[in-house]
Formats: sequence, C-alpha cells, structure tokens
Amino acid sequence: MDARERLRELSDLATPWAVWIATTLRLADHIHDGATTVDELAVAAGADADALRRLLTLLVTRGVFAESDGKYANTEVSALLVGGGWQSWFDLDGAPGIWAESWSRLLQAVRTGSPGRDEGWHYAELARTGSSEHFAALMAAQVRANAERLAEVFDWSGVGSVADIGGGTGTLVRTLLAAHPQLRGTLFDQPQVVASVEPEDRLEIVAGDFLVDPLPPADVHVLSQILHGWADDGAHLILRRCAEVADRILLIEGVLPEQPSANEASFDLFMLTLGGGKQRTLADFGRLASACGLTLVDQKPLAGDTSVIELER
Repeated sequence: MDARERLRELSDLATPWAVWIATTLRLADHIHDGATTVDELAVAAGADADALRRLLTLLVTRGVFAESDGKYANTEVSALLVGGGWQSWFDLDGAPGIWAESWSRLLQAVRTGSPGRDEGWHYAELARTGSSEHFAALMAAQVRANAERLAEVFDWSGVGSVADIGGGTGTLVRTLLAAHPQLRGTLFDQPQVVASVEPEDRLEIVAGDFLVDPLPPADVHVLSQILHGWADDGAHLILRRCAEVADRILLIEGVLPEQPSANEASFDLFMLTLGGGKQRTLADFGRLASACGLTLVDQKPLAGDTSVIELER
C-alpha cells in the first residue's frame, strides 16, 4: 500500500460510521435470523432499502459482510455483532451514541485543551437521553470482573469498612462484601443512580455528589474508573475529599504505558473529548497523589487492562 492509499485508509470516516449504524440496526442479528436480501433486511431493520443497499455495499468491500447473488451473509467480523457483547458497545441509540458525538469536539479540545464542557456532562446527558441503564449494563460486566480480582489481590484482612465512591448500583462493593464477611460497605453515588438500590445487611446506601456533599468515612475508599473522566484539577479535588475521611484509597484505572498502543492512545483522546478527562501513566498517578498529600504504595493488575493503584495518606 502506497502512502496515498494509506492516508485515505487512515482518514476514512465512512467505514466506522457504517459499522456503528449497521450494528445499531442489528443487521448481523437479522442476517443470522434469516433475512438475507436488501428488502428483507430493510423490513427487519426499519430502514430505507436503497440507502441500506448502499451502506451494505461499503461494508462488503471492507469485509464486514459478504454478498453473493443479492444475498448477504455474516463474516467472522460481523459474527462478533450477533447478540450481546460487542453489539452493545456500538449501539448509537444507547450510551455509545453520546460517545460518538463527542469526537466532533476533538478539534476544539486540541486547540484549547478542553472540549468545552465539564466532566459531569456525560452523566447528565445519559440521564437526559434515558441511556443511564444501558451505560450501567455496559459497565457491570467489567466492574464485576475487576471486583472479583480486587477481592483477591488486595489484603482486606485488617479492613473493617469500605466505601465505593461513585459506585453506580453497587456491583463492586457487593462483591467485596460477599468475599470478606468482616467488611461493612457504603455505596455512594448521585441520587438518581442509587434511587432504586435497596440497602442490604452490611451495606449502606448514601446519595450525594462527591464534589460537594460529605463523603462517608471508611477505612478504604474505592474509586472505580472515576479519575480518568477528570482533568487534573478535578482529580485533585476528588482525591483530597476522599483523603479527609479515608486512610487508604484504591483507584481502579487503566494505566497508560509510556509507549501506548494505538487503542490506548485512542481511548486517551476519547476521554479528552468526552469531558476533558485523560488516561494516566503510573508516574502521573504518583504526581496526583503527591499533590494531595498521598503516597502511591502499590499497583496490581486486575481484569483486562485495568489495575488497582493503592494510595495512602
């Protein structure tokens, strides 16, 4: 591939949008269920037949679908989009639709250092569009895997209480309580998030905003996938507030290597466009901790590419 062709490939916007739209329309599911012609797929997906044909033409050239004698079939690529799993991460009618729109703010973010909206915008938009439940469902599997590993790799033997700050519907803290019977837990999140969560034995539910409302005291505070949504000023504020009422803070975050991969660099830019957040190296986390009077004492791998970073005051 010569340089001009490589540039065209790198700058192509049509293919990713076509993949996201095909996923939102559940085309892989419909083909799997037996709709194989354009007309059948248009009816099943609620789409315009001619426009759908043109979308499929592009995706066939990209190997997402296959076509023979006017009938479409899934490939090993589109087979990943059948049912749940990957499909949920490309659904423009849910939380990913908000994420996709955020890329339009990349130019402003690179020019100014900010996408022009604050970190809390994402959660307000999820609530406004009714996508909060979809977002929670996407996060649940990842949170559960991290929680199971956290229950194993961190020494909980001398810990009596744990607070999950910004903990959603409580998947993480419940996992910790189930694994360690001596623990008492607190789930802290915004009122609309915890409104449907019932208190349980050893689990207290506290509604509030972690930027302004009193945080629950505990031996350990857990911040799972929180700080990457915030620029340094906001991250400093959150850590300082936690350090006022907890001796130890556990951060569950992806740690950006000094030489990131393309996917890692892409996700870092995504956090910038979403609300001014950022992925951080371990040295970055150390500097954050130091600025808040905390010490970074350990890092251990969890599920996937996430780690638990232990801070002490």
